Amino acid sequence: MLAMKRIIIVGTTGCGKSVLAEKLSQKFALSVTDLDDLYWQPGWIPVSLDEFVHKVDKATSSPAWIISGNYSRLRDLVWERADTVIWLDYGFWLIMHQLLIRSVSRVINKTPVCNGNIETWKRLFSKDSILIWMLKSFTKKRREYGTLTNDRSNFAQISFFRLHSPADTEKFLESLGDTNPIGE
Repeated sequence: MLAMKRIIIVGTTGCGKSVLAEKLSQKFALSVTDLDDLYWQPGWIPVSLDEFVHKVDKATSSPAWIISGNYSRLRDLVWERADTVIWLDYGFWLIMHQLLIRSVSRVINKTPVCNGNIETWKRLFSKDSILIWMLKSFTKKRREYGTLTNDRSNFAQISFFRLHSPADTEKFLESLGDTNPIGE
């Protein structure tokens, strides 16, 4: 059994990183930190870079954890400590569909995210829209993670898993079994 103690889940906005993180957390009793929760303060105000680095350093200092998120500014800090990276490399239209449904649902239900922030219709259709962010970042993230997974020289200690669909992700979860993969 593969020992996974420090797991990072990456992928384009809306691909399901948080959902997979929660499934792994429930399955193996690992703590989950979503980088968005460390970055965004109430009112959608970002923390300073120094504070963000401090928070991420603290979250990744324990012996076992799951991190969900993509912040490339902190990649060296987080990836140097990781033993596993799971890349949800789903197709554009699937992610856009998931993101649209999730965002509309959050607006209608006023579901708080990222430290109590609320998505609104105004924000959803503004220059700060998560939908626009996905459009801008999809190709860049796919290229970036493709390069990182092909050239592992800087992160030789990491086991990489590239999952192309929700079905791949379910098969991956099933392949882990019910035994906690945290080795001694």
